[in-house]
Amino acid sequence: MQIQAGDRSPSIDGAMARATAPADSAVVDSAGVDVTIEAENFEAGIQTDTERASEIANSGNGQHFHIIVDNQPYMANYEAGTPFDLGDLEPGAHTLVAFPSRSYHESVKGQEAYDLVNFYVGEASGAFMLGPREPAIIYSRPKGTYSGDGADRIMLDFYLHNVELGADGYKARYTIRDAEGSEVASTTLTEWAPAFVTGLADGTYEVTLQLIGSDGNVVPGPFNDTTREIEVRSGN
Repeated sequence: MQIQAGDRSPSIDGAMARATAPADSAVVDSAGVDVTIEAENFEAGIQTDTERASEIANSGNGQHFHIIVDNQPYMANYEAGTPFDLGDLEPGAHTLVAFPSRSYHESVKGQEAYDLVNFYVGEASGAFMLGPREPAIIYSRPKGTYSGDGADRIMLDFYLHNVELGADGYKARYTIRDAEGSEVASTTLTEWAPAFVTGLADGTYEVTLQLIGSDGNVVPGPFNDTTREIEVRSGN
């Protein structure tokens, strides 16, 4: 198996996701929180017309927004301008990141394309996980279960906040471990673009994404060392 760095998909010029509710620093009375994402120069619910849509796992529901709350796995929102249920959240501080995604889950990248909103539930207490100035890498893909043809080539994708990758600066590191904890593949990326892993046998894997500083160490911050579990069921 191997991980290969890839290229970005063709750009969607001017695409943006903007959270219009809740407002930044707002105190939401109810534990059940809705977020409303407005789109600019981006159409949710349509298929992305590129070759990559037929090469990797692709959503039949089309383009959408990835909504990440407190560095938990993203939720997919397929409707702009409509309240989207985040579920019940604990009292205190919460951090939300939202960005546009192509139908095959590759994020639309850019300093102006995403939105970061910090808000409270019930009471204005606690610390937010991410502020406007801290450097952060935000895990997006892979996620969930990959089956059939979708398991042949699995995309690794992430978002950057106050970070520029480069050979002499910040780097993104992916590490994949099997169910026994043994490393099966890893890569270090110096460009903000997706990578692709091939050759994963059926089973459960842990995928870790880390933001590495110029000193070779993980950059402090709750988003900068994240592990997710995925399942591969190719049927082969």
